[in-house]
Amino acid sequence: MSTTDGASSRRASTQSANTESPIGPLGGLELEAEQIGAAMADPGAPQTKVRRRYLVPLVAAYFALYVAWITPIGFTLAIRVQQIDPEGKNTALALAVGIPGVIVVITSPLAGVLSDRTLSRFGRRRPWFFGGAMLGLIGSAMVGLAPSVAVVVIGWSIAYIGYSICGAMILTHLSDLLPEQQRGKVAGIAGAVTQIGPIVGIVFAGAFVAIPFVMFAAPAAFAFVIGIVFVALMKDKPITQRPGPVDVKGLLRGFYFNPRRYPNLGWVWISRAFIFVALSFSTTYGVYLLGSRLGLAPAAIAGVAATVGGLSIIVAIGGAVLSGFLSDRLHSRKPFLIASAIVLAAGMIVVATLTSATQYIVGGLLTSFAIGVYGAVDQAVQLDVLPHGENQNGRYLGIIQLANQVPQAVGPLLAGGLIALAAGNYTIVYIAGAVVSVLGALAIIPISIGRRALDSTTSISLPNSRGN
Repeated sequence: MSTTDGASSRRASTQSANTESPIGPLGGLELEAEQIGAAMADPGAPQTKVRRRYLVPLVAAYFALYVAWITPIGFTLAIRVQQIDPEGKNTALALAVGIPGVIVVITSPLAGVLSDRTLSRFGRRRPWFFGGAMLGLIGSAMVGLAPSVAVVVIGWSIAYIGYSICGAMILTHLSDLLPEQQRGKVAGIAGAVTQIGPIVGIVFAGAFVAIPFVMFAAPAAFAFVIGIVFVALMKDKPITQRPGPVDVKGLLRGFYFNPRRYPNLGWVWISRAFIFVALSFSTTYGVYLLGSRLGLAPAAIAGVAATVGGLSIIVAIGGAVLSGFLSDRLHSRKPFLIASAIVLAAGMIVVATLTSATQYIVGGLLTSFAIGVYGAVDQAVQLDVLPHGENQNGRYLGIIQLANQVPQAVGPLLAGGLIALAAGNYTIVYIAGAVVSVLGALAIIPISIGRRALDSTTSISLPNSRGN
């Protein structure tokens, strides 16, 4: 890859990462491992090192955001829907998770484009972050007070749009601000807090399941207050020149390509789509599975979920480091992707057949290990298959990211349909997820790439003895 192409890839990664919205803690593990470092990878003009006292409120805002944003997807939305409509909870939960996911496929990239062109004396990112935080607070409060599932869906759609905008603005601000020598360290810290946040949120929610307004409004208020502190301190300089008009045709071209001309890119897209459908299947109905199969109360489910979440961070990092090291030494990527998809399927089978909380934890850790391996190696394969000769890396990486976003949006809806066909049997969702994951592994086999000895398998650079 040429130096120019490498820079283009880094810039493209920044652009595409700004549109990401993780669906649940498991999706967050993969997305954070792969994209936070990429979102900060373009050096651009020389930049001054950012002081620690500025990074503290920035990271705190990111942490608080993930407490309010991801906890409902993994836990509290399921509890709230069950409180309102216990008979129709399966379909209602699919709608509550799936509809907002479909909406943000459009709103997140639109917000990113518009923020680049925002002519405000308060800066480009600050107004959007503030607006997103307001939407998150209002929408979450609506869910806590909702008298019906329809209000839950509307409220969470509002909140989810807001939180996704906040997440995009933080990532964009990091790419605007951080010099190259700080990106690895900040990326590691940011990635850690985004995984710890939902665990803290689940533990809190477990204590307030009987008070739904507090369960939703308190984390949202926490995210809003910490976010406002960050907004007040935000170093977001306004732009002085009016940007050119939005290239609508160019934006639309970012949604499609010719798979016959670029079959490798097509297979990568299909494989990622299968994997992210499987991840959405594994996330949506965990609360209901534990409740129906083991008879656990919501507070006990929160304990199990928090345990899986905490251990998953360690396991996923271990998988990422191990696969990154081995794939570099062996100069091979595909075997690790295939193996991770198979392990993901195995983890879902373990959960599908669970008879104890321990078995659920084991299945969750297998899944998390697979995600760590996949997230560490997959980005290198993406770069391998880009048609670099066209010098449109931003466009093609954006298309690849649609393979994350679209399946995560429609996955919960598909899972809800499967449960309806299976008369409420949650096992079918996990079995189907395992099958889809295996299909994701099979889609990797036709990819034809050479050995890329010099390509890094990770998108997050950690400090080492050479100072990289």
